[in-house]
Amino acid sequence: SHLLSYMVPKNLNLNWNFGFILGILLVLQIISGLMLSFFYVPAKGMAFESTLAVMLNICFGWFVRLYHSFGVSFYFFFMFLHIMKGMWYSSNHLPWSWYSGVVIFVLSIATAFVGYVLPDGQMGFWGATVIGGLLKFFGKTNVLIFGGQTVGPETLERFFSIHVILPVIILLVVIFHLYVLHRDGSSNPLAVIDMLAIFRFHPVVLFSDIRFIVIVILLIGMQSGYGFISIFQADPDNSILSDPLNTPAHIIPEWYLLLFYATLKVFPTKVAGLLAMAGMLELLVLLVESRYFKQTVSAMNYHRVWTTSSVPLVPVLFMLGSIGKMVVHVDLIAIGTCVVLSVVLF
Repeated sequence: SHLLSYMVPKNLNLNWNFGFILGILLVLQIISGLMLSFFYVPAKGMAFESTLAVMLNICFGWFVRLYHSFGVSFYFFFMFLHIMKGMWYSSNHLPWSWYSGVVIFVLSIATAFVGYVLPDGQMGFWGATVIGGLLKFFGKTNVLIFGGQTVGPETLERFFSIHVILPVIILLVVIFHLYVLHRDGSSNPLAVIDMLAIFRFHPVVLFSDIRFIVIVILLIGMQSGYGFISIFQADPDNSILSDPLNTPAHIIPEWYLLLFYATLKVFPTKVAGLLAMAGMLELLVLLVESRYFKQTVSAMNYHRVWTTSSVPLVPVLFMLGSIGKMVVHVDLIAIGTCVVLSVVLF
């Protein structure tokens, strides 16, 4: 009944479909993950075999497994678009929606990372080893999370527990996110003054969201069957059983983690890279606090001015992500440092 009576601005465009898509994709990820958990065995040696058994021996297990793997890429793709939409359309004037959104983003990154390690593939194992090395600067934190000083048999058990618990927490934060959004109202493409021109969420906006999510689900299905989006494909090394004695020539995480991995790579020490990575996340929080320092501007031109100044951020972030896939050398470190500083400036 709330969706039938909820009022939204008449001038909402495609950018306002992203939030609905993210909610549906999150629910589908939880459902597909729950189905996979019936067959997964979080034990060294058995994790890889149980994942392979789902692909080969369970009816349509290959589709559920690939959907869960590729679905997270679509989830983060639309999450990045949703964040950019929030930056460009002054969602910093909806502070609680922004704060809860940042929490959802950070928890989603953590959930995706531990999920990437669970199949016990080669790339996931060494990615976890890199993160374990970073956590050593926080005392016994790596022992608490990994179950030891290094990635071992206990790591899969703890990561599986984390991977089950975090989505439930994310779902609760999403409910709070929706509550404060509906309490404070939505932004719109032009200005606050256009909030006077409103209509009901149902049927126009609701059917627009449903049409879009159907298209996205079809794309995920096509990706699962044909893999036509190469960047969403997992690294081939993660289809190999992990070997602690054989380090990959070049460790490359999933594409949605490249921004953070590149930040770690371009700084000379792990501590500096970790602080820079934390600083980039802190910038998301500072964006909403910047509303206190903005001058009052024309409602008609506000979004245009804000968007124009933020557009260069897109290619800068793309450059930083590309650096995460490259082999580190002196010139790359210099370029990467400049790119990180550019992210801070924009």
